[in-house]
Amino acid sequence: MKGMKQNINRLIAGMILISVLVCNLPLTDALLPGSTVAHADVDPMEQMEQHKTLPIQSNAIANWPKGPAIGAKSAILMEMNTHTILYAKNIHERSYPASTTKILTCLLAMQNCTMDETITFSRNSIYDVPIDGSRLGGIDTGDTMPMEQALYCVLVQSANDVASAVGEHVAEKLGKDKSVEAFAELMNEKVSSLGGTDSHFTNCNGLFDEDHYTSAYDLALIGCEFFGNEMLCKMSSTPSYHFRLKPDDEDYVWIASKNQLYKGKPYEYQYLLGSKTGYVSQSRQTLVSAAEKNGMKLVCVVFMDETPYQFEDTITLFQYGFENFQRVSVKDNETKYNFDTMDFFDTENDLFGDSTPLISIENDAYVILPNTAEFSDTVSTMTYAEQSSDTNVIASINYTYSDVPVGQCSLVFYRSSVPAFHFSSSDPAHEITPKNTAGEMMLPSESSDTQQEEINIIYIDVRKVIFGIIIAAAVIMLILFVISIINNYSFSPRGQSSKRRRSRRREIHAARRQARRNARWHNTSRQRIKRFRKGRR
Repeated sequence: MKGMKQNINRLIAGMILISVLVCNLPLTDALLPGSTVAHADVDPMEQMEQHKTLPIQSNAIANWPKGPAIGAKSAILMEMNTHTILYAKNIHERSYPASTTKILTCLLAMQNCTMDETITFSRNSIYDVPIDGSRLGGIDTGDTMPMEQALYCVLVQSANDVASAVGEHVAEKLGKDKSVEAFAELMNEKVSSLGGTDSHFTNCNGLFDEDHYTSAYDLALIGCEFFGNEMLCKMSSTPSYHFRLKPDDEDYVWIASKNQLYKGKPYEYQYLLGSKTGYVSQSRQTLVSAAEKNGMKLVCVVFMDETPYQFEDTITLFQYGFENFQRVSVKDNETKYNFDTMDFFDTENDLFGDSTPLISIENDAYVILPNTAEFSDTVSTMTYAEQSSDTNVIASINYTYSDVPVGQCSLVFYRSSVPAFHFSSSDPAHEITPKNTAGEMMLPSESSDTQQEEINIIYIDVRKVIFGIIIAAAVIMLILFVISIINNYSFSPRGQSSKRRRSRRREIHAARRQARRNARWHNTSRQRIKRFRKGRR
């Protein structure tokens, strides 16, 4: 009896201790160092105010426009084509991307599939998604859907089950297992090829996983390529979409986006190209968007924000970018690298039928600069490209402003599209059959392949060519001058006598010609006088 009472007392004491540990979290940390028990949630609005005090790295750049303080913990504003970073706040901090993951899923699908392909839903794609998560629903194992319709479901409704089915389809098409894991490998390879260094993806839809993370910088790189696709921009800016879930259905399924930047929504942004929202409790609100104004395209990413401030912060950053930065053409302003000598071969009536310069700067190349800066303020460095028959780029010029990369351009070697002329006899007997290095006869296809492999670009030093032509012309003129002197002057007495005889002959011939002219003139005058006298009679 006594032992039973002791056990009951111990049980009660244990329950009290557990209650104390659970209710008093600081005591838990003190007693159990390294415990994974989470602290009580911090007030989101208070946390957002704390984020506004975090340093903005781009504000430390000399002569750079000061960026706004926003509630997002990390954010970036990047120009789409040059990848110039206009605004940077903790851009390499790892964060959970949530449903913004889906832009990478749809990008890989768009680049590797056609929109009329059919995806088939597996059991895993349907039932591995939580019931309380964003999902399309109404789909059974083995059901199918056109790829275009599926991408609308992913980008408009953010359907997790459809995203998994899309990922499985792409993985299978590229020769891998039809699984989310196989597609995640493709996702990681893609972000690495874009230059991302802070990412690791484990699923197609962004459902929380500690090993599924990215950064504002990496997501902006993905966004630059995603929003560079016109079809994906259209899908990611569609407020609502309707379709038949199955071909024999009479009713349409309507889906709608929660994105408030779209047309007709409270935070409508007129310059928006596209946008994708995301949310998990571990990352709060995330948003990746793109906008275009006056030819400048910007991508904005915000992480760890609160509703609806992710939309306000995004608009604030877009306005900051469009109001404080400008596009400056490289071709119209570059003076350091002078290519005027190329005009030597550049005329309207070119001997070769083409007036395109041999070497030129890309016509559409530009840099992004603050409105207060000029092109002459940039620092340029040239890097020569490796010679290759696959490209006509011979060098690239990289520009920086205050040590910030602001753009680059390529120097292009012109390749004429005029086909080469081959002189050969029409008689087959005179045709020469090429041989390989071993002296064996080669088939025409083999010969063509060999010739293509041996093609090399020949670079012409125009200054040397012009200098050589000038020297050749001077030599020819000197020779002609010497010949003229020899023909018109002689140093021997015999030569002097010959010269006098030639001079007398010329004088005699000239006198005879003048006499004949005078005789013709007198005869003509007499005839006119006679006609005049006859007329008077």
